[in-house]
Amino acid sequence: MQFLHTRVALAALTCALALGGTGACLADTPAKIDHNRLTPMPEYPNAAQDQGEQGDVLLTIQVATNGRPERIRVQQSSGFEDLDTAAVDAAANWHYVPAMAGGDTETSWTKVRVRYQLPQAAPANRSQ
Repeated sequence: MQFLHTRVALAALTCALALGGTGACLADTPAKIDHNRLTPMPEYPNAAQDQGEQGDVLLTIQVATNGRPERIRVQQSSGFEDLDTAAVDAAANWHYVPAMAGGDTETSWTKVRVRYQLPQAAPANRSQ
């Protein structure tokens, strides 16, 4: 399993994690991915790459007060079941910073976008 903190590159995958919030503190803040912990990169299934599948998966994740995901829903599909499943599987293994309200953690929902994009071919070097 690949991790974001390693130097192992997955050229076929661009993972865009769209999140709000500035961190857990006494102020009211939404839940978000805890980037201080290992965050496994979503797998880009080989069969999906071979078939040219790409797209964005928008997930809504219910984050418990302990920072673990309780429910994960595909809010917007990539159009490919294997990509949607890979995004859900990755999000299920992430740890989150729970939402804060009035100085206490609370269960809440957050959104995460996972982008699957095939690598672009390098332009041919034309010498004239």
